[in-house]
Amino acid sequence: MKYITAKEQKLSMFSLGTVQLGMNYGIGEDRAKPSEEKAFALLDRAMELGVDNLDTANNYGDSEAVIGRWLQKRKAEGKKCPWVVTKIGPLKHGSFDIVRDDILRQTEGCQKTLGVDTIDCLMLHNYEDYADDRDNVRKVFEELKAQKAYRYSAISAYSEHDYGVIADSGFDATQIPMNVFDWVKINDGEMEKLEKSGMMVFVRSVFLQGLVFHTPESLDPRLDFCLPYLEKYCGFCKEFGLSPAVLALSFVQSVPGVTTTVLGCDNVAQLESNCQLFDQTVKLTDEQMKLLHDAFTGIDPRVINPRVWFKK
Repeated sequence: MKYITAKEQKLSMFSLGTVQLGMNYGIGEDRAKPSEEKAFALLDRAMELGVDNLDTANNYGDSEAVIGRWLQKRKAEGKKCPWVVTKIGPLKHGSFDIVRDDILRQTEGCQKTLGVDTIDCLMLHNYEDYADDRDNVRKVFEELKAQKAYRYSAISAYSEHDYGVIADSGFDATQIPMNVFDWVKINDGEMEKLEKSGMMVFVRSVFLQGLVFHTPESLDPRLDFCLPYLEKYCGFCKEFGLSPAVLALSFVQSVPGVTTTVLGCDNVAQLESNCQLFDQTVKLTDEQMKLLHDAFTGIDPRVINPRVWFKK
């Protein structure tokens, strides 16, 4: 496993997303919430493979609770425990006291469920909770940090949000979507703002809902607007000598400022496969990055917005 150190914290470049441990989130038996025994086996195997940070949230069903029970088991056995990011929100707003009480209530709930006194990284799940009430939210987070309720603070966002606001927040980290087809935030300088801020940057959605795994022949006809870009992507995979998954991961790891990549896994076999992908990643050359930039800058905006893919 490859590692990176950011803000004096060493992290594996593969961050395990755990929403699948707490809730059913897809169609089919393989997408059903695993038993606790299987969840523990997945988490144990992740640690064995060097994946030492987990991503969860207080609204991912039972995910926090499962992780909490697993952490207590690890501690009782004297085994190493991972770095855990958990998320809170949405928040109640209206006054400082209202915001404070809700953040405190949710944070204490996460501490209790995870079985920890200090949360490794406490993340706001909704960008608007910070952007629309910056002073109050900052004050409460500063108060909680002084009380050692958490070590690092973070804000989750989507690509339509203002990364400049995040960069100026004083928070320690952010989580954002990123993929090889979407160069908007790189071209407009907002990724550079995050890099210069010194924040840890966790990226998700690197496979763009699985688009990178398709071939032009296997693409759903309803996504024909993606076809010319997918053809180019497949061409780059051949030219660079990288599989579609490895190129997608290599791209995000080659963007300045990116810290680690969040991927969910349904089972141990998929976890092991993803770890192998990270071992195969490379830092893309400036020339390779330019080829990708020129090919995917100014593309049909529907390609990078899965929410409109199957709308009539």
